[in-house]
Amino acid sequence: MGALQELQTIYIATHDSIGTGEDGPTHQPIELAALFRSMPNMYYLRPADSVKTLGAVLIALESKTTPCIISLSRQALPQLAGSAQDKVAPGAYILQEVNDAGVTLL
Repeated sequence: MGALQELQTIYIATHDSIGTGEDGPTHQPIELAALFRSMPNMYYLRPADSVKTLGAVLIALESKTTPCIISLSRQALPQLAGSAQDKVAPGAYILQEVNDAGVTLL
């Protein structure tokens, strides 16, 4: 309803997980991420560390007509080298460039 009414609403989803956590399997199915990402006028943000979490909060505060879901992990995540809060808004960026790796990590 918030997306249809263009309301600024900030939801904090906790215990997100795509794997088995320290205390057993996830209780938030990964399908919810795809569902929320596909909703019109809804931001679904899943930050990978504390710097990106701050970037997600700033996006949510600036989004005056769009509800935001910030989905936080229940796993202990490391602080990523090269992490930047100002790069959260575009959605993805190259975290580390490796020559001839055959894969790009975003």
